[in-house]
Amino acid sequence: MPKTKIVAAFGKRGPQGELTNDATMEFGAETGVAVRDPDPKKPFRRPAQIIAVTLLLGAMGAAVYWADRLKVPTAPLTGSLRIETDPPGAEVRVDGTLKGTTPMALTMAAGKHLVVVQHGTNTKQLPVDITTGAVTVHHITWTDAPAAAPVDVGSLIVAADTAGGQVNIDGEERGAAPLTVKNLAPGQHKVVVRSAGTTYTRTVQIEAGATASLVIGASGVSPGWVSVSTPVAVQVFEGQRLIGTSDIERIMLPSGDHDLELVAESIGFRATRKVRVAASQTTTLALDMPKTAVSINAVPWADVSVDGTRLGETPIGNVSIALGPHEIVFRHPQLGERRVTAMITLKDANRVSMDMRPR
Repeated sequence: MPKTKIVAAFGKRGPQGELTNDATMEFGAETGVAVRDPDPKKPFRRPAQIIAVTLLLGAMGAAVYWADRLKVPTAPLTGSLRIETDPPGAEVRVDGTLKGTTPMALTMAAGKHLVVVQHGTNTKQLPVDITTGAVTVHHITWTDAPAAAPVDVGSLIVAADTAGGQVNIDGEERGAAPLTVKNLAPGQHKVVVRSAGTTYTRTVQIEAGATASLVIGASGVSPGWVSVSTPVAVQVFEGQRLIGTSDIERIMLPSGDHDLELVAESIGFRATRKVRVAASQTTTLALDMPKTAVSINAVPWADVSVDGTRLGETPIGNVSIALGPHEIVFRHPQLGERRVTAMITLKDANRVSMDMRPR
């Protein structure tokens, strides 16, 4: 097979039309095609293939250059979070970092985050899941609550079958039963009650941050306990005497039948229950909150879920929801998602509305 020879000639032409100062490049690959040397007597013509290759290489180089210069960085995946509170001014922390006070809007990386909102002694933790390009709104309504008791002390509620019994704790006179004694150090305390000519002595264990209950019975029967379980904190009365709350692990009562009144003034709830307390045993009283009618609406409209259960699209009228706090989620395909914690009560008409339009 003959050796391919490619000649590139450069220079000027001589008097007879020949090329001078020519340079020859020879490639040693073998091929079956013979290439003839240019005739020096004929005018020199650059091969069309060389021109095409040169243009192609130039175009490729330019493409690489401009692709690098015009490269656009990938934008991070983010969404928006808006926190609203009533009243405003609550501190907001996202993943442990203080971001400011409500109302506030944040641009956040897509994914899961922990948001903590604090207003005075009230704290709300919100696990949020930020969606790319979407707006998530949480609206929190703070309810009036009594100041939290110091966590390093406890309280004791003392009641007696006969009202007016004098109460002495650790040798100090505290007043007439029924009464609540606060700021007691954790540990055991000696309680002496003098009622109807009889002296009763009991030892009570006080826990830090908790309220214990002691009921003295003139009948002398052995006491038992009742544990009240409710979704909303209630006060427990017997014969118009406060004997404890549902926040207490268990309330001490004389064994036998008791008519208890359960009251939650904040939501307008009041109910009576009859319980039988066995000596030296704990009786559990489970209380379900009654339901009331609630109307839910949104502007322009939204798909609504309550505590994770879908109710449908607004307007929603007279849906039955149990008393107490509930998380209501509003979703709109273009306007995003908004959340609100609503307290359902018997005191007023329950109407929950949400403006989904951008603010």
